Amino acid sequence: MRLRRLQDELGDCLVVEWRAFPLRPAPDPTATFKGTYREDAWRRCHAMARGDGAFAMWSRPDYPDWSLPALEAAKCVARQGPEAFARLHLRLYEAFFTHGRNIADRAEVTAVVGESGADMARFAADYAGGTARDEVLHDYERAVSEHGVRAIPTVVVGGRRLVGLVDFAEYRKAVEEAAG
Repeated sequence: MRLRRLQDELGDCLVVEWRAFPLRPAPDPTATFKGTYREDAWRRCHAMARGDGAFAMWSRPDYPDWSLPALEAAKCVARQGPEAFARLHLRLYEAFFTHGRNIADRAEVTAVVGESGADMARFAADYAGGTARDEVLHDYERAVSEHGVRAIPTVVVGGRRLVGLVDFAEYRKAVEEAAG
């Protein structure tokens, strides 16, 4: 949200290249929320993002055991153009962090894609085709090998890594330093 705000502010002067990064490249059926480090981290992020309205506490009994279905969907919709991707990217973010939707569930992800206004026939064909999964895993491998990414969000600006929920001012400072 903060990076998107900076992009809106700077316009064409700032180019953001979104890459997929699954924290778990394979499902983890033991992933739970209540009473875990995930709940503690979510609570901290909820407090830090209070002014952004971006985090609502997870309240469902299920918790996504991976993010690959959502990341694959984003890759599929990106083929429909940057505007379609931007709409879906924001909706997937909000679906998980604000509305508590399970982005590991392909049916829930497909519903979010439909809400974004994407071409659903094209999306269904691309999603079923499976090539988006390879693209996501390629992004993952590049992030790890080229930038040492181990957590999300990680934003790389001019070789500098910003990890976690970073203040808006810190994003601005990194962009200004990289611009010279």
